Amino acid sequence: MSTFSDCAVCGDQSSGKHYGVACCDGCSCFFKRSVRRGSSYACIAIAGNCVVDKARRNWCPSCRFRRCLSVGMNTSSVQEERGPRNQKITVYRNSRRSPASALPSPVYSAHPQALHFQILAQVLVTCLRQAKSNEQFALLNRDQQEVILQMVWSEIFILRASHWSLDISAMIEECGDEQLKRLIFGAQQMRADVFELNLLETLILFRKELAVSAEYAILLGTYSNSALVSLARYTLQQSNYLRFGQLLLGLRQLCLRHFDCALSCMFRCVVQDILKTL
Repeated sequence: MSTFSDCAVCGDQSSGKHYGVACCDGCSCFFKRSVRRGSSYACIAIAGNCVVDKARRNWCPSCRFRRCLSVGMNTSSVQEERGPRNQKITVYRNSRRSPASALPSPVYSAHPQALHFQILAQVLVTCLRQAKSNEQFALLNRDQQEVILQMVWSEIFILRASHWSLDISAMIEECGDEQLKRLIFGAQQMRADVFELNLLETLILFRKELAVSAEYAILLGTYSNSALVSLARYTLQQSNYLRFGQLLLGLRQLCLRHFDCALSCMFRCVVQDILKTL
């Protein structure tokens, strides 16, 4: 029985050789998609040195694509798509595919605010991908998933961006959007750990008023109640008897949907396209 080595890009188990390199299906598909679309990415941390591993490979498309190239993945071996693709991808700046000698490179706009918006848009993509990877959310049909994400994407973004593992405060600051800064600062005051963040995200995703049917309303309510119980037990285990109420109050501020900041208005124009690419 043949065995495969680890993926040269992210370290996950490879499924064989793809484009000249042993890699997993995820990185193979990502590389093929990026080359065919001629996608140009901007590093979410600007520095261009984000960690690319199994857990974080979807965080920064720019660094992931750079990693693909650095391990020797061959752009010329990517089979060209036949016919034009009438697909509007707003998150990434697309152009015709460059030849192998002119590989796509991160795009840095001459206008700093435009660059920051592009990077924050990629943060939004990562937030929504993470939401879709929720084990219970994945059990819902696609129509129900899309209805939920179209309604709560801004809440998911504020929750996750306020607790981002990389420091994106400079980008938030440079956007010059005072309302966005207040929203991010308010969410940061929750100081939620990873487990709390996941449960808060679950409570955002599974509000039963977002159900498309009576059956889904029962299911969403069940998942929401389960997350509430888990959050209550977890905070009690920390011997912080005020923590549960503090987190729910913080969540309530997110759910009030005071997202009238300029950046959120711009995101509304692209979120539909983002959801189509997930």
